[in-house]
Amino acid sequence: MRTILFLLALLPLLLLFAKNAFPEEIEYRQVVFPSGVSIKAEVADTPGKRERGLMFREKLSMMSGMLFIFSVAAPYRFWMKNVKIPLDIIWLDSNRQIVYIMEDLQPCSVDPCADFGPKGMASLFVIETASGFVRENRLARGMRVKF
Repeated sequence: MRTILFLLALLPLLLLFAKNAFPEEIEYRQVVFPSGVSIKAEVADTPGKRERGLMFREKLSMMSGMLFIFSVAAPYRFWMKNVKIPLDIIWLDSNRQIVYIMEDLQPCSVDPCADFGPKGMASLFVIETASGFVRENRLARGMRVKF
């Protein structure tokens, strides 16, 4: 009986270890912009992946990024806590049309960190790219993105 109680007491710790021992699989999608330029975007389609985002990354090439996929369109806001690199962020509606852009967002240096995004404007997808990507590819509201 003592052995069973001991094992039951250890169960939460074992489950936590198992979750950390087998991290979520990384999926990538090719994202094509109106200029014809494409990036290899890491997909963030679960709460855990979306929460972590690009935190703690030391660098991000101009040909890569992160694609956040939500199940419901809403006015999603992002912050730069624990993000070490400047980013451009692009919000898309359900038709994959650009509805909002913020450029050259800098890492957060004071707590609490500010959050960014369209107020009251729903999006279903958000793309984070290296700072300068939006300017270099002349992205603007109304353009469509393919993925």
